[in-house]
Amino acid sequence: MEQTTWGWLIVIYLFLGGLGAGAFLCSALAYKGFLGKLDEKFYKFGFLLAPIAVIVGTLLLLFDLAPSAAINPAKIIGLYTRPVSIMSIGTYLLTFFIIVSVLVLLQVKKGGKICDMMLSLGSLLAIGVMGYTGLLLYVVKAIPLWASIWLPILFTISAISTGLSANAISVLSGGGVLSHESHKFHTILVALEIFALLMLFASVRNEAAGMASITKIVSGSLAPMFWIGFIVLGLALPLIGGSKFMLQRCGVTKDGAVCGCSEGVKSCVYNEYGVLIGGFCLRAFIVLGAIYIF
Repeated sequence: MEQTTWGWLIVIYLFLGGLGAGAFLCSALAYKGFLGKLDEKFYKFGFLLAPIAVIVGTLLLLFDLAPSAAINPAKIIGLYTRPVSIMSIGTYLLTFFIIVSVLVLLQVKKGGKICDMMLSLGSLLAIGVMGYTGLLLYVVKAIPLWASIWLPILFTISAISTGLSANAISVLSGGGVLSHESHKFHTILVALEIFALLMLFASVRNEAAGMASITKIVSGSLAPMFWIGFIVLGLALPLIGGSKFMLQRCGVTKDGAVCGCSEGVKSCVYNEYGVLIGGFCLRAFIVLGAIYIF
């Protein structure tokens, strides 16, 4: 039996929550110099995107799971009173991440040095938020596709990838270039994402409901979303582009081409948008392709 409880609002939350947390982590890495020499637009945009995306995603999550909370705030307060439940854990993670990410954004706006402790705390919370987007589904043991530990791992990798792409777009759209380190990091992420997806499918295929989910995703009604949106746009194009970059010399040629993007800067931007589309499609076919044990 297909699950019909969770739909597009959850899909959007899963995407925005992961995107915002991933953008923050990548911004923190860039700010500390772990992604090579990058334009400051890269980390500034990520620190701006992080709280906005997570706040919007959290509101959608609340609206979907507890629509009456808007007129009964006690229900929201109740989420903080059960620290052992997955919803309460997620509530604490989202709340603290939003607070820290807003404080970091204010520091960025002031133009001063960002506090190392805030960056470290924000990065840890970002990893927690990324993992929680997968754990929210993982706890539903009646759906084999969600009950694999590889799902939160896959969502975490994808979140970092989409966050990196969002930050990269802010640089590339202004005519800037990305560092060799950032391209290498993204190529590794895409490769890990492919591995995690294969492991997810392998871990659930022995269950009849799990195999039914895989069939629906790979060759059923969700196949176009899987093959075109996720595999081609989200994985293949950025993997090819990143691999080309790593084999070429860094910089911009006379005709405006960037390493690994022989068609120029616009091609790089399109690849990054493809990653965002792929990240959204991933969450969509995971949620919509879920089938209960039968």
